[in-house]
Amino acid sequence: MVNKLIEVCLKNRFLVIATFALLIVWGFSSMKETPIDAIPDIGELQVLVYADWPGRSPQDVEDQVIYPLTTGLMGTPRVKVVRSTSAFGFGLVNMIFKEGTDFYWARTRVLERLDFAKKGLPNDVAVTLGPDATALGQIFWYTVEGENYDLVELRSIQDWYIRYQLNAVEGVSEVASVGGYVKQYQIDIDPNKLLTHNIKIHEVITAVQKSNIDVGAKVFEEGGVEFIVRGLGFIKNIADIENIVVAVKDGVPLYVKNIAQVTIGPEFRRGALDKAGKEVTGGVIIMRFGENPLKVIKNVKKKIEELSVGLPPGVKIVPFYDRTGLILRAINTLRTALIQEIIITVFVIAVFLLHFLGSVVISIVLPIGILIAFILMHQFGVDANIMSLGGLAIAIGVMVDSGCVLVENIYRRLSSRHQELNVSKLTNNERLNVCINAAQEVGKPVLFALLTTIVGFIPVFVLTGQAGKLFKPLAFTKTFAMAGAALIALVLLPTLCYYLLRGKLRPVDENKVAQGLYRVYNPMIAWSLIHKRIVVLIAAVVIVVGLICGSFMKQEFMPPLNEGDLLFMPVLLPGASLTQVMEVMKKQDIIIKNEFPEVEWVVGKLGRAETSTDPAPVGMIETIIHLKDRKFWRKGMTRQKLIQEIQEKTRMPGVSPIMTQPIRNRIDMLATGIQTPVGIKVFGSDLNKIVEIGSQIEKIVAGVEGAVSPYAERVSSRPYFEIDINREQAARYGVKIGDIQHIIMTAIGGMNLTTTVEGRERYPVRVRYLR
Repeated sequence: MVNKLIEVCLKNRFLVIATFALLIVWGFSSMKETPIDAIPDIGELQVLVYADWPGRSPQDVEDQVIYPLTTGLMGTPRVKVVRSTSAFGFGLVNMIFKEGTDFYWARTRVLERLDFAKKGLPNDVAVTLGPDATALGQIFWYTVEGENYDLVELRSIQDWYIRYQLNAVEGVSEVASVGGYVKQYQIDIDPNKLLTHNIKIHEVITAVQKSNIDVGAKVFEEGGVEFIVRGLGFIKNIADIENIVVAVKDGVPLYVKNIAQVTIGPEFRRGALDKAGKEVTGGVIIMRFGENPLKVIKNVKKKIEELSVGLPPGVKIVPFYDRTGLILRAINTLRTALIQEIIITVFVIAVFLLHFLGSVVISIVLPIGILIAFILMHQFGVDANIMSLGGLAIAIGVMVDSGCVLVENIYRRLSSRHQELNVSKLTNNERLNVCINAAQEVGKPVLFALLTTIVGFIPVFVLTGQAGKLFKPLAFTKTFAMAGAALIALVLLPTLCYYLLRGKLRPVDENKVAQGLYRVYNPMIAWSLIHKRIVVLIAAVVIVVGLICGSFMKQEFMPPLNEGDLLFMPVLLPGASLTQVMEVMKKQDIIIKNEFPEVEWVVGKLGRAETSTDPAPVGMIETIIHLKDRKFWRKGMTRQKLIQEIQEKTRMPGVSPIMTQPIRNRIDMLATGIQTPVGIKVFGSDLNKIVEIGSQIEKIVAGVEGAVSPYAERVSSRPYFEIDINREQAARYGVKIGDIQHIIMTAIGGMNLTTTVEGRERYPVRVRYLR
């Protein structure tokens, strides 16, 4: 079959060249369409279920919402692990599916199961599905800055203009806001005036809620024109709220302004953003599953340029985390390696073959083989990243071997035929027969040599979990490249040899380089055959030494990747207030920016962004440290030394200085549920005892060599100020439990009542007692 294929291709040379021309065009097209990222997405397949219950404590969220949701969702098909998190006002259920599950199939099954799981939940709980993104979905962070604009104005620009525009970019799943203050209408009630006018708090709440609505009343006709009836009642400004009637006493209306002060202020928040000691607002772009990160980021930047024209004067969007640089560095490293390998290959072949066009024929295997590999990558859904492109770099040596064997044999047979006939030029028919016979002579060995190499990668294809996701792209691309090399060697190279191997063809034996190598090699092989025991003994010693050295080598599952940016993650003890954490973050950001010349900018985030993909508590800080180019670093400074200095200079009592990288951190948190790649989990029925054991393990691990900043999470140490209501006393005074709850919520933190509408913008209205 192989011999017949070679013969048919050589006799139909035009079709062969035309087919490969089409393959080259197809290959370039596939190369442009193949998604490009820095590393493979080795994270688990996750589906997030987000439950929003504003104003409720973590314990209430856990007992009333998250626990019923978790137990209800456990019956979802192909679910491997279900993890849940409860926080103030919201909860999150993280569902990890088995390997091989289709991403959108899993989301569909969860949506179906949610109808069952939501039964029995409180009426005011909003349960939604998280964005269709993976752990590597956060590809672009930015700040919104502007002189003479406060954080409320900048957050409004982000929420009602920038976010919507960027969310429309192809490939973007979600744009989440972080930092700043959400504009809010606040009704501060004077309890003394309530008592004076004998008004209850729920009457004020009801009056405000019923005074914020537009209504429609069908249509009427007049003069042949149809008019739509519309009753305008939405709150537009402070005066509208102040003039809401709460009650009527003796024919005199009692307005909100008579018992309360209405102001504009910030809404309650659980996250903030800081840039080198100055509080800012911003957002994060979350990429949709399966999209091309490089293409999405490019479209986002283009959209930012377009919408910047419509921003208020002085307002600008400033990126502070952009994965483009990391992706391009990874791709350029491999591109440079591939180009260098091709140049070296051409040079070596030219030296040994002493025929320039012959070396060109052999070298053609490399670029065309890589293009064929990209065609197959695009068809099989293999992304271009540092592992998959590394497979191409590994395959180059084997790819060129097939071309060397085939072209060298055709070259040798043509030169021999020239000498036999003693002619300077063969006839076309004679040349064709020589090429066919020479190619058929080595065609089968070339094919089977490539097949044996491909078979050696079968164990990689059966890997599962993170190992499979990490190494399968490498195995796939190497297999694709070698399959392309086999096709080129058997189909294209004989045709090119027919056209290009012309002129003076010197016999291989007359090559001066080959003769020099023979003079060195022949004595060595002769001595080795005479002293066989010594050669075997030397080989055995090398094996033993190699095994001993291998046992002392460091072992790591995933090759360390320098992402460029650092992620500094200080964690405070539970109960730390937002104000306290903000103060710690500002101090650390100022130290990092001002005392380290290697740092270009530093932006810190405490708490969470407004997205279900970020369940971080207030006590967790995530600081992106962007480093300058190496040429601007201090002499003798290394990356590891810089990390150690940052941790030392920012060390504070009660703060755990964890240093990692953005992508690595997202993968670790998804795989283990913790911030670091190595952790110890403690299971048991008593939460307080678990925390106690965790604290003891923290002290033990601190003494382990190589352990840096061990930290035990104190999940049970969250302080509660509990108000235990005596139901008998409440009944004696005729007070309902619901009225007491309203009073508690309004007196301590305020209570959201309704939403105002200002054009396309919507802002909450909160009522609270004047303090």
